[in-house]
Amino acid sequence: MTVADSAVPFDRTVSDSAPTVDYAPSPDSAAETSAQPSTLVQWWRRLDGHHADASLLLGALSVVTFWAFGLGLVLGVGALAFGAVALRTADADRMDAGIGVAAGTVGIVAGLIFLSATLPYF
Repeated sequence: MTVADSAVPFDRTVSDSAPTVDYAPSPDSAAETSAQPSTLVQWWRRLDGHHADASLLLGALSVVTFWAFGLGLVLGVGALAFGAVALRTADADRMDAGIGVAAGTVGIVAGLIFLSATLPYF
């Protein structure tokens, strides 16, 4: 049997009217749409599935910028936070998250050593 032998008739007519969808919002939907989540919550939700990538990026940047008087520390803490979230997410890339956590730890340690060596001279 081929496609041309189909028993279902093919309708070639085109309708000018747009399709309609029947939708009746629930009484609770007005309350749900009026309360928008904060900007931070929206940003965090936008990162869903990318926490491991963010951890890897921040960890690498913390290692590179350990000498920038605290920037490496802040980026390292961010790498640890994103890595912890990624490791608790079921579909995250655990290898990227682990490397991000390790790089963030190295960046924090290197930044602390750098700050402890340079702060006495200020």
